[in-house]
Amino acid sequence: MSRFRPSRAYQPELDVRFPGDHVPGWARPLVEGQLPNSAAWLVELPRRAGKTWLAHAVERARTERPSLRVDLRSTAEAVRRRGLGCLAGGKQPPRVSPGCVVLVDEPALTRGAEGGGRARGHHATPAAPGTAAPPALAGVDPAALAAGLEQVRDAGAVPVVFATPAEQLLLAPHLGADAPKDVLRPPPLAADECARMAARAPGWAPGVVELLRAAEPAWLQTPFLLELALQTAEEHPALRADAARLATAAYEEACGRHQYVPQWFHDGLAPEHRAALRARRWHDAGVEIAVRAAHTPPADDPVLVRHLPEVLRIHHVTDLHHGGGLRANVDAKDTSQAGQRLAELAGAGSPLDAYVDHVRQLAGQGRAPHLIIATGDLVNRPVDADGRTALAWLRALEDQLADHPDLRPADPRVLLTGGNHDVSWELCLDEDPQARHRWFARVFAGYPHPDLHEPDTAARRVYVTYPDAGLRVALLGTAESGGEPAHDRDRERLERFRATYVAAADAADEDAVRRIVLEFERHDPGVIARGVLDRLTREPGYVTLAALHHPLSPVPAVEIAPYSGVVNAGQAKWTLAEADTSLVLHGHTHLGFTAAERLLGTARPWTTRIAGAPALGSRESDERNGYNEVFVAREGGDHALALRTVRYEAGTWAPGPTVGFTPGAPDETLLPLLCGDPA
Repeated sequence: MSRFRPSRAYQPELDVRFPGDHVPGWARPLVEGQLPNSAAWLVELPRRAGKTWLAHAVERARTERPSLRVDLRSTAEAVRRRGLGCLAGGKQPPRVSPGCVVLVDEPALTRGAEGGGRARGHHATPAAPGTAAPPALAGVDPAALAAGLEQVRDAGAVPVVFATPAEQLLLAPHLGADAPKDVLRPPPLAADECARMAARAPGWAPGVVELLRAAEPAWLQTPFLLELALQTAEEHPALRADAARLATAAYEEACGRHQYVPQWFHDGLAPEHRAALRARRWHDAGVEIAVRAAHTPPADDPVLVRHLPEVLRIHHVTDLHHGGGLRANVDAKDTSQAGQRLAELAGAGSPLDAYVDHVRQLAGQGRAPHLIIATGDLVNRPVDADGRTALAWLRALEDQLADHPDLRPADPRVLLTGGNHDVSWELCLDEDPQARHRWFARVFAGYPHPDLHEPDTAARRVYVTYPDAGLRVALLGTAESGGEPAHDRDRERLERFRATYVAAADAADEDAVRRIVLEFERHDPGVIARGVLDRLTREPGYVTLAALHHPLSPVPAVEIAPYSGVVNAGQAKWTLAEADTSLVLHGHTHLGFTAAERLLGTARPWTTRIAGAPALGSRESDERNGYNEVFVAREGGDHALALRTVRYEAGTWAPGPTVGFTPGAPDETLLPLLCGDPA
């Protein structure tokens, strides 16, 4: 027989908060019958936190003194028989004796009499088989309940209402200015209360309690949560020594068997509460959203934390051009020793250096990115010295990345796609078309990338998946054919120059490489292999991003050049939309750019957002260097996203406007609406 069952009916011998004759200090005003300052005491607890057990416990503790408990979910007749019809708007005065404590459980409040019906989640007492169900008590108008509580208090009794945060928000304004003084919020379980529950299974339960106290203390907040965790440990002994796995299993049990999220979050909180909780996590991520203020329950409930985790922060960087012409942070015209010292003090370096410092500062503020997506041109030319510099830069960033509860230890934190500058152009005429991509694959082998060195597209990596976050990122290589001569007659000339080119590249002589490259007119196309597009698929329950180097759509700038984008962009956009891709990230143009595109006439409408980022390091740009910041907010299996461009201006990183949207939606979402309940 199970020793732990969190949904059982009240049993005094199992009550850890009121054992025997003990009354906890915070409950003494109720047990002793002290008069409230307003019309009633309000005991505020979320659903699944033990309100009904607490009402029973107070009633039991007053054995020698009068008390009366009424459940307003029951029938109207049952409430009248208790002499408390006034609580539901009845005209008869209450039948209560002076000094009696009236315990009102499950007040079933509505947002007003005109709303009709009963509050979501409240159900009438079922009728016996073969009989007609008694008429259910309609949802109670808060004003009517407040008036009835006032009558009870005027009769000399002590009204106590056990309310969820949603019910408290509805009722308190009708109780008068002193109502906030009468709100009681029971504290988390004390150590002795946890020990009393664990004593039911002395052989192992105390050890599990201590394990949870050290690693997952949120499960010790309420009797329901602790008993649920102990029930899970009772049913799965192998989890008793693994706090993380035990907490995960208890979370799944809460969501499945006990419908904890609908009860605690959707039914137990008001819309204002839910909006405030969502706005708080956007704020913690660095996005300020103004919502109507409301007292919000603590957001550390262990089930809610998994259902509504912190916002996942992604930095999209592109066009780093390590080894190339980088923009200088300081215009150091004074080349003397003193001038160079002044330049150092003023922050001399490139935006690449400044960005690493920026991420380090964000880490100190608790707002470092969780993931980095770099969309190509990591180096200006694929030479080993610049590859080592780029690797060191990436590793310095990795050291600053933040942890996230939805990311597993083995999940990759830095994702790459190559750009046209990452292709070994000197190998563009090699008999093996993939030879030009082997340098990038070798140097950056430690990071997921599109595997363009693999000739078989079926062997290439396409999606990087983060199962706990419900996130997928498609890594699409667009620099399949970079560096080839535009004219066939140039091929023989290129072969003759190959040795000179290789020597210049190995010596990292950028000027020599540039002179050789300019001898020829080059194709620099973007293309996504058809075999890769054919592998793009829809995955229910996931939000999908795609990363590539070349743009899928023209950007708001004019560049007179052949093949400046993806030559099969139409195919790519169609396929990405069919695969429910929410956001496509690209580089190449060195410009910040966002767009929303929807293909008309399709069987299933889908809008794909496209975001290009400014070059992070190159000076070959008409705008300030910068990056894109992508925010992914998960709520259960649903996602909302936000996007903004951050530019490096006057030595600071200045975020631009933030755009919010939900996957595939035709229109953007106003930021406050990101905090509201889904339609």
